[in-house]
Amino acid sequence: MTNADATGVQHLEFPQYAQGNDTGQPLLVQNQALLDSIKVRLSVIVGQVDTTLGELMALKESTLLKTDRLLDQTLDIVVNGEVVARGQLVAVGEHFGVQVTQIASLRA
Repeated sequence: MTNADATGVQHLEFPQYAQGNDTGQPLLVQNQALLDSIKVRLSVIVGQVDTTLGELMALKESTLLKTDRLLDQTLDIVVNGEVVARGQLVAVGEHFGVQVTQIASLRA
């Protein structure tokens, strides 16, 4: 039901929702296939570098940046800022690849 004021703005009235009156199957139980086609972007984090703004401004093509990650450490595989897995850097033809070595466990 709507009520318009003098400016023509309509104020809406909504019925109250009673939590716990949900019926039917949950979305994922019934429609798992819906998720199968959703695209996500994974990021592979090789490491981080702490620097100053001055050092960043002086960056040149020949500058070497040393990350905080050691050669034998796994790389983080991240979705939306959350680590979902870890892996090792590999060569796949002419491309970099990551071989997954660990799936992240759920947080409590």
